[in-house]
Amino acid sequence: MYKASHERSAEQPNIRAWPGGPTGAREAALKGGAVRDRPVRRTRILVAARRLMAEKGVKQTTLADIAREAGISPGTLFYHYASKNDLIYDILEKHLADLTDAIFASLPRRRDAADLAGALQNALSRLLQDTDSGRMNLYLLQEAIVENGELRDRFAVRYQAWRELIAGQAARVFGVSDPHRLPALGALLLAMIDGLTIQSLLAPGSVDLPGLAEELVRLLTAGDTGARPQPAEAG
Repeated sequence: MYKASHERSAEQPNIRAWPGGPTGAREAALKGGAVRDRPVRRTRILVAARRLMAEKGVKQTTLADIAREAGISPGTLFYHYASKNDLIYDILEKHLADLTDAIFASLPRRRDAADLAGALQNALSRLLQDTDSGRMNLYLLQEAIVENGELRDRFAVRYQAWRELIAGQAARVFGVSDPHRLPALGALLLAMIDGLTIQSLLAPGSVDLPGLAEELVRLLTAGDTGARPQPAEAG
């Protein structure tokens, strides 16, 4: 009996020796578990919020709705996100990161690694098939432009970074060596993504992706010789 008791005491920490005695030990353990669970809860909150906002829109989705969908109490939600804006900002960050991953995962790492038109078509197809992300993008844009000045400023900063990232990747894949083309190229590609998202949501399957990809490859690979177009002479 003494041996068994001694073995148990060697295996189990003596919580009475912890600061605060048994109560302090229990609180420390609970706090440690809460810290470990924090990323999991935040992910669950973001997934629930994104799903609801894609279905109902940003304005119509309340924090109470999100807490209920995530299966947590309003107090727990407030612990992670003190305001709806804080939550929207995190959704925006994850949304743009997911879009970037979806596009770049389909692009070849080297220009001669694959058929460029086919790779671009695959990237656009993956992007447009995710209708929830498409709706989420439009809801966030609407909220930023019409309702929420703070979100608009945040969106503008992230969009600028996204334009530069897209332009840099396109330059690498398609061999665009003229740095003066990159700002316009990034703006053009981002406008194309937003426009294709709208067209695809309004009329699924209406966009000729193979034809669009071929035209885009011709556009991106043509004229990269450093020569600038000359203005037309006055008649």
